[in-house]
Amino acid sequence: MEIKLENMRDDLWPCPDGWTVVGRVGRQSLAYDPERRPYLLSDGEEPVPLDPAEVNGSLYAAIETAALRLWPSGWAAPLSDVFKVDRRAVTPSRISKKGLHPRVLRALGRLAEDFDGEAASRGYLLLALARYVDRYHWPRDSLGASREDVERDVDRCMDLLINARSRGPSFPSRRTEADED
Repeated sequence: MEIKLENMRDDLWPCPDGWTVVGRVGRQSLAYDPERRPYLLSDGEEPVPLDPAEVNGSLYAAIETAALRLWPSGWAAPLSDVFKVDRRAVTPSRISKKGLHPRVLRALGRLAEDFDGEAASRGYLLLALARYVDRYHWPRDSLGASREDVERDVDRCMDLLINARSRGPSFPSRRTEADED
């Protein structure tokens, strides 16, 4: 079974209430019910239950493919840090036995979407935000309550970055065309 984690838009890939669509198997969507049981969904047909052991056995390759788009230099530690998953839970043997939570699979598929070649930049930004929130905002407040503080800090950092880069180099190069020879 070849699983592909990807952004499965709710309007194009409908599923029963409370279910989570995480990707595709061929032309059918892979979804989990609220009890974390996997199913194949096809438009207008009844959900087809899948063997969890078979799905979990095929899941590692799909997770690795998506995660490497976000973190090309190594994905296990960043995935663990971003989604607050125990590092042992992202080993091949553990994923083959237990899988990952459907919300993590869905987020991973959506974040790894790479239309513009920027998935790795998004991955590193996500890791920086997760570490920042863990260090300065969590568990002091709920994650939702910290959102305004984090947005304000990110906006301030972006403003400073844009300002610093818009002024040009601090020490302009004194190289001339003669230096190029």
